[in-house]
Amino acid sequence: MPNQHDDYRLPQVTCSRTVGAEQWSRRLQCEACRRANCATRTGLLNNRTNRPEEPNGDLAPSQRRLQRPPDFTGDRLRTFRAVALRHGLPGAVLGALCLAHPDIRTLLSPALAGFMADPTRYLMIGGLLMAALIAYAWFIDRRLNAAAVGWILYLLLISVWEEWVFRLALPYFAAENGMELRTAVIASNVLFGAMHYFTLRWKWQWCVAAALGGMALSRNFAIHYDLVLVIGVHWVATFVNTPRLPGRSNRP
Repeated sequence: MPNQHDDYRLPQVTCSRTVGAEQWSRRLQCEACRRANCATRTGLLNNRTNRPEEPNGDLAPSQRRLQRPPDFTGDRLRTFRAVALRHGLPGAVLGALCLAHPDIRTLLSPALAGFMADPTRYLMIGGLLMAALIAYAWFIDRRLNAAAVGWILYLLLISVWEEWVFRLALPYFAAENGMELRTAVIASNVLFGAMHYFTLRWKWQWCVAAALGGMALSRNFAIHYDLVLVIGVHWVATFVNTPRLPGRSNRP
């Protein structure tokens, strides 16, 4: 006759093993969930803080498009100060040196004749352009601040000295020293494109595009001989190409 205690013990052992297996399975599932949640939290943290694993995370789209990875010319330019010191300040010094030429009045007077004849019209058009660029700056980010407006004004100053130096002063000085004018214009625009490779660390294809754009501006200047006009065209094109302050992306 079977022992009642044996019948009682057999289910008890089987139940204990089953419960232990279920506990172990739940423990493994909890460990897998914990690891998955940890990985998710780590990814969200990286996205929020732009850790070094994302080297381009703090750059505006135009900067990621234009700038090269770190090389012999240095690291990426991530601040306005870096851009101003590497590009704006040397250009301003070069422009000032060109203004020291003894024939500066002879060179600038015809190039500014249209502006001097009707400054009100030029200033009104300039004000409309400024308003349009500010509106575009608000449109792309749905916000606007003093820094964004300051960036637009900085690009205007950059356009002034670049057009004065590369579209007028350098070709004139080279032709004055015996170089054929067409060759002088081409050389000046090649130098203009090459400058962006070193000062702003642009990729070579964008430097070529800058040189070709310079040639188009030189063509415009040769037709109209209006320095203010080409400065305005340069200003708009430069802002459309780089509409955001260095180091600022369109992320909130």
